[in-house]
Amino acid sequence: MKEEEKYQWAAWLDDQVSDAELEQLRQDPDYAVMEKIKSYTAALCTPEFKEDALLLRIQNQQRQPSKFRRLYVKQPLQWAALLLVFLGLSMGYMMTRFESEMTASGENLSFQLPDDSEVQLHAGSELNYKSWNWDSNRQVSLAGEAFFKVAKGKRFEVETSQGTVSVLGTQFNVKVRGNRLEVTCFEGKVQVATASEKIILTPGKTLAYVQQKRLFFHTTSAQQPAWIAKELAFEKEKPQDVLAELERHFDITIKAPAFPKNELFTGKLPGDSSEAALHLLAHPYHFKVVKVNDHAFSLDATP
Repeated sequence: MKEEEKYQWAAWLDDQVSDAELEQLRQDPDYAVMEKIKSYTAALCTPEFKEDALLLRIQNQQRQPSKFRRLYVKQPLQWAALLLVFLGLSMGYMMTRFESEMTASGENLSFQLPDDSEVQLHAGSELNYKSWNWDSNRQVSLAGEAFFKVAKGKRFEVETSQGTVSVLGTQFNVKVRGNRLEVTCFEGKVQVATASEKIILTPGKTLAYVQQKRLFFHTTSAQQPAWIAKELAFEKEKPQDVLAELERHFDITIKAPAFPKNELFTGKLPGDSSEAALHLLAHPYHFKVVKVNDHAFSLDATP
């Protein structure tokens, strides 16, 4: 490699070449290799490029022509070593990188995991997983609510802040909001592990915990989660938590400072009409629904 070429490559790495010089470098057979090195090093902190020091080093090398031959022989090996280092860093990044799926209020999302397991993510929820080596490590983390149809294979785990749900191949729903965890099994078997216990769910069984304490464990006749069938089902939930779920599901805001806070609500509300859902919820508590606009409501106590 000529001294002028070395200087041009150094200036190119520091983005200090003109358009004409860049076009000339692109014709060089080594450009593809140098481009890879530059892309891998873009995210790394590198020492400040010192032109005077580089020029002095080049001038010193001009006085020792015998060294050019050794540098020319070693240059491809140096590039190969750099590529191995940065490929290693890239592999490490891929092994620790998480894929994320998120839904905003009023939004549902259906997608597939790398093994074709199906996930339907409810409003205001987030699911993370590593796609790297997925077949040997089928594990996701969930904040919110999701319905899973798991493809057969090795153990499948859903981690939440309130416990872990483990299966082999099945259909089940997991909902975690605040300190409440609720799991329903529709097919196969599901293991739920919390800080207090481990329990197996079979088809038609539903289970809920609040603050790691079991709230209920019984049989349900449902064939799928209510929210997928455009309904919202609640069992022994605080009215304020029901209002929060309605806000997420419909992407609305609800002002209800005087609404009961400790009287537990059990029942189903329509999932396709925010007004109808609010009227059904407010009626047993003797509250009226006031529509502020299409996305805002208030609940007021009736005289």
